[in-house]
Amino acid sequence: MKHHWLAWVACAATALAGGASAVWQGEEQPRYQVESLRGRVVWASEAMRRLHGVESDADAAEWLIVLETPSGELHPLVKDARGRAFYKDERLRQMDLELLVRRYPGTPLLKVIRVYRLRDGAKYELDYWCDVCAITMYELKECECCQGPIRLRETLVKP
Repeated sequence: MKHHWLAWVACAATALAGGASAVWQGEEQPRYQVESLRGRVVWASEAMRRLHGVESDADAAEWLIVLETPSGELHPLVKDARGRAFYKDERLRQMDLELLVRRYPGTPLLKVIRVYRLRDGAKYELDYWCDVCAITMYELKECECCQGPIRLRETLVKP
């Protein structure tokens, strides 16, 4: 029993020393990179079928959303407060978009930070808006305040 405790202390000390030396030497890696990607958001199963002839199970048809770039790269999106909008609002899957995303090391999944529509040479930030409560939301649903309807809002981004 005594040896297990000593081994645990030795492991903890080694881990702490290694972590501290990385910070002291400026070797700590950033948690994520922020980047902008352009394309259309589509169902992964549809894109895989269209681009590569790969068929998915029927129950996977609307399971994963990806950003498809003009070059055919597929980037899966995290389903969270920003990513859920693409599952709920079909209109977003019919637009040319620019997504500001976080890319984390070791995973292909991208976290959406901002959504922009590209139309007629202009860029519009997209969100949802309640005209009654004047609050912003990031997915199509009833207003979080009044429980009334909200609308998709496009705000011109000035160059």
